[in-house]
Amino acid sequence: MNLYTDPIQELAGFHDEFAKPEGVYFAGNSLGLMPRAAESAVKGLIEEWKHYGVEAWMDCHWLDLAERLSLAVAPLVGADPDELIVTGTTTVNLHQLLASFYRPRANKRKILIEYHAFPSDRYAVASHLRLRGGDPGSDLMVVWPRDGQTFSPGELAEKLSTDVAVAVVPSVIFTTGQLLPIAELVEAAEQKEILLILDCSHSIGCVPHDFHHNRVPLAFWCSYKYLNAGPGAVGGLFCQRERFGSAPGLAGWWGNHSSTRFDMPFEMQPAGTASGFQISTPNLLSMVPLGPSLEIFQRATISKVRSVSLMLTDLFIRRAQEALPEIEVVTPSEPDQRGGQVTLRHAEARRISTVLRRRHRIIGDFRAPDLLRFAPVALYNSPDEVDRAIAALRKTLDLSEYLEISGTKESVT
Repeated sequence: MNLYTDPIQELAGFHDEFAKPEGVYFAGNSLGLMPRAAESAVKGLIEEWKHYGVEAWMDCHWLDLAERLSLAVAPLVGADPDELIVTGTTTVNLHQLLASFYRPRANKRKILIEYHAFPSDRYAVASHLRLRGGDPGSDLMVVWPRDGQTFSPGELAEKLSTDVAVAVVPSVIFTTGQLLPIAELVEAAEQKEILLILDCSHSIGCVPHDFHHNRVPLAFWCSYKYLNAGPGAVGGLFCQRERFGSAPGLAGWWGNHSSTRFDMPFEMQPAGTASGFQISTPNLLSMVPLGPSLEIFQRATISKVRSVSLMLTDLFIRRAQEALPEIEVVTPSEPDQRGGQVTLRHAEARRISTVLRRRHRIIGDFRAPDLLRFAPVALYNSPDEVDRAIAALRKTLDLSEYLEISGTKESVT
């Protein structure tokens, strides 16, 4: 039996539920495609605003939209709905978690971050060190793999030293596509009394999580990649139940308990759940597109999505190794160390990425200095598209098409 037939065919019926640009779209790890139903969902909200005005908060159930969306997100991360909240944006949510839970002490004030972590995470961490009187030059611990590329088993856990107060770690490293060993990191952090905060932006929606089983303390994510909620869409955060009761470090009126929110109390009365970490009035136009995508996940299931994602990325890696010997495959081939993307390395990656997009309509992306990233997404990509991408890469190299591209850097890569 063909390994790539049954599970992939099982999800093939979802492909038509997404609007697809011309060509092959392998940039879902940067911006997921639009579920077709998202368009009518946004139009529906606009109609509600148009016909009901302020009364729509009650009559159209706007008030609890974040909580209703959280019900659908919970199975993707293995948590109870009240332990997470759909809110804010990725970096704002990290700021909220650091403001609420980073408590430096004289001999334990450092924050650890992985060298390849998304830059915004590092900016946020450095700002909190400064706000608490620390020095990013000495209190920000930046760690990287011994081989400069991917971590070997146990390597990152060994770097969690006892003077670290908080470790902000990506579940999947956005450059290499490596999936980190979450359970191992949680255990190591617990042993050294380090608070672990996971950035799940590059895993939620393509990798099943079980925050309960793995005892994850805190996490945050975006929803515009594999969750397909649209550019700059609302994010989310998770707070382990055992940590309920901590006052939000960044307080705002929407974090009040829902029963007193519109009483406008002089003193904040925070919700005793993850909902208490909300800050501002929800951006409903940003939240509504997430609903149709989550409905697709409910039908497809995250376990099937993961199974097909691994098949597609495995196929991409094998085809690249067979047909592109001059290009290095960076992403680990081991399934338990791989997220939803494949990263390749070539000295001319920037120009190759441009040629693929402009001439062959293979839409991946480039990350400096020399990385090509491709995300064959289980819900809307196919093995045939993998083969088309590999063939286009082979042709681009054989004909040196990238030499025709100028040295001008594009604003979005």
